[in-house]
Amino acid sequence: MPKSSSYRVVFLQDIDQLRQCVEIQRRAWGFADADIVPLRSLVVCAKIGGQVFGAVDSSGQVLGFLNAFPGYRDGQVYLHSNMMGVLPECQNQGIGRQLKLAQREEALSRGINLVEWTFDPLEIRNARINLELLGAVCRKYLVNVYGVSTSHLHGGMPTDRLIAEWHLNSARVKSRIGSPPVPVPSSENLISLEVPLNIQELKSAQPEAAAKIQLGLRERMMDLFERNFFISRFAIDTASQKATYLLESLEQTNPFL
Repeated sequence: MPKSSSYRVVFLQDIDQLRQCVEIQRRAWGFADADIVPLRSLVVCAKIGGQVFGAVDSSGQVLGFLNAFPGYRDGQVYLHSNMMGVLPECQNQGIGRQLKLAQREEALSRGINLVEWTFDPLEIRNARINLELLGAVCRKYLVNVYGVSTSHLHGGMPTDRLIAEWHLNSARVKSRIGSPPVPVPSSENLISLEVPLNIQELKSAQPEAAAKIQLGLRERMMDLFERNFFISRFAIDTASQKATYLLESLEQTNPFL
């Protein structure tokens, strides 16, 4: 298995390396061709103000990648980070975080201060990285945004997603990316929403239970977002086999500065 010190993160434009990114999608998610970002899109993405970063080892093998497309909203340019994947045998080595840090550095060099992406709120590993290690926040919930996908990881469930907002120059982000994880505060003055640690097992063994959990979380999060709350933190308690989203009121906290 490659070690975390045996790769470097680079901006990808080489056709053969971009082709490897297509294969990573198949291996990481088990996608059929219909759900894969094709080579042509990756080539174009790297040429129109988007990004394709790869973690590349000394032999030229791409161990993981991310791509982002340029966006424009309310008079501001931002990046929509479309996909990030790491080879199964290279996961849990910090590659994803290094890809995101490279993304941030390159975006800031062009005066871009916001990156957004979507993630499954039931996938606790992604939630922890996004909220705790990167300092993103969430205030929008999308219902079945991609339709039911071909990935075995999604278990045939609707592809509900949270939108992660990564305000690259905010104090929140700066405090997270260069420091050990910040202790999660007491939830006494925050709203907490629990999710199970074993959602993949439930999707396989108890799909009806998994669907019920998804629906309940969807309804609660959408209600709180309408009431001007945002997700600010994420805590994991292995003893109780629960993870918890913590929400704050935008009327009391500005996470974007």
